[in-house]
Amino acid sequence: LAQSQQVVAKYSVLGQGQHPLDDKDLDHFMKFLSEMSHYVLLLSSFKEQLQQHVRVHAMEAVMACWELEQSLQSLTGVAPGEGTGATMSDDDEDQADSETNLFDESLDGGDNMGFGPLVPTETERSLMERVRLELKHELKQGYKEKIVDIREEILRKRRAGKLPGDTTSVLKSWWQSHSKWPYPTEEDKARLVQETGLQLKQINNWFINQRKRNWHSNPSSSTPKSKRKR
Repeated sequence: LAQSQQVVAKYSVLGQGQHPLDDKDLDHFMKFLSEMSHYVLLLSSFKEQLQQHVRVHAMEAVMACWELEQSLQSLTGVAPGEGTGATMSDDDEDQADSETNLFDESLDGGDNMGFGPLVPTETERSLMERVRLELKHELKQGYKEKIVDIREEILRKRRAGKLPGDTTSVLKSWWQSHSKWPYPTEEDKARLVQETGLQLKQINNWFINQRKRNWHSNPSSSTPKSKRKR
């Protein structure tokens, strides 16, 4: 390969001068062409292998990401793309946009390495869609029982978090008798703990929730604190 320019220049001069070619030079030139064609075929084979390797692994990566998203959605109940309330700073957004643009540029047309386009073909898209639907069906069937178990466990914990009716009746009775100022003192809380058998934290939470429910049911009414100041 390093001598290719010299060989081509030599035979170009011979062709212009119309000098008869020596058999030795002709054999050397034919050997050079044979080696060059061998290198071209070898490089072309390497290119096809690399293209196939990149496309196969790209498809595997896409399917692996999809499986992970489906598993997370099954466990958390949050679909991919639904916001969590978190926000990015301007610098983070600029960096993300820059990385996205670079990634998009690498997918458009041929890449700089000469491996050809990395965008899946129509046949590959059809295959990926079919595999996605099959995996979706299998995941639904495979995780159906687990999802039901998790849902029942959540409902069971919610039911367990509710206070018994007899204890809430004591708390409601205190609430009704102190409706003008429904803020129990520490002595009141200690007495309610003895009467209900609940923990102090449970009683505090009940009064907090009860006040919220009362405020929501009477939005036009002013707060007890403002009434007391008046």
